[in-house]
Amino acid sequence: MIEMLNVDISFNDILNVFNEAYKEKDLYNKNNNYKQGTDYYRGILYAPIGNIVVETNDVLEVIKYFVRGIYSRNTITISQTEYYELSLSNLVLIIFAEALAKFNISRNTLMIMPFEECMYEKFDEVIEIDDGKVSVNQKNFLPKNIIYIEEHSFDTEINLEKERLKDKNINFEIIEGKVENALNIINEEKPEGVSIYTKNPQIAHNFIILANSPNVFVNSSLLNSEKLNDKINKLYYKKQIMYPSGKEFNLENYYKEYTDKFRNIELDIFEKEKKDSNKSEENKQTDLVEVINPWYKKIFEKIRNLFFKK
Repeated sequence: MIEMLNVDISFNDILNVFNEAYKEKDLYNKNNNYKQGTDYYRGILYAPIGNIVVETNDVLEVIKYFVRGIYSRNTITISQTEYYELSLSNLVLIIFAEALAKFNISRNTLMIMPFEECMYEKFDEVIEIDDGKVSVNQKNFLPKNIIYIEEHSFDTEINLEKERLKDKNINFEIIEGKVENALNIINEEKPEGVSIYTKNPQIAHNFIILANSPNVFVNSSLLNSEKLNDKINKLYYKKQIMYPSGKEFNLENYYKEYTDKFRNIELDIFEKEKKDSNKSEENKQTDLVEVINPWYKKIFEKIRNLFFKK
């Protein structure tokens, strides 16, 4: 492809930039001051930003951010003002995306699209690269708090919490319903603090993993929230977690589950559909198949036909 397009870079340039990006510091599996208090576990984790758009036409920058997106567990969409379907950047995309698919990771984790098709307001962060200069615009967390009531056995404590927050003039909202719907609201609004009241440890665990907020608490007061520096770098923000002591939270399992679950959140670029939808309800399989981004399908066919003409 380099030879066909007469691109002014070498294969060694590609390998070198890949290796440089791969060797960069990865904060994803690091934790800070994670310790047990009298009644609660509390600590700070580095969490992925989420959906990031990177504006660049440079194929070497594309490779850098693809590698960074994979190891940091962010999704990366490349926005190009000079977009060509038969480009070296798109060939690199196919190599990366098909490799990820071999490990059951969505191809939609990485994407390249024309600039005019990228709705920047939908992304958690916008990175613009111009002549080597990088500017970053990250969505701020909203100055509000959300209390999610998964079950009402904590109503007495919840009522006390409401009074405590009102006395401190702290803005908060109460939501109920299914945990999936609650997480959709939280991840859309990005509040500074969230708490869940539940007796179900698995629901609590998933909530901690998936809630997009710098303060995530289980059965504990939002008064414990802290103003964290959410702009650690281009790929992470700090996330404080707090939950009742009893069984210690396994960080190794946390990162494994975050990797598995983060990529299955139902956003525009993470659409899923059920197999065999015509089967009877009792025999219907619940396996999920990936709905490929139409831009990816288009460039995949173009490049496949280029190399494998009938």
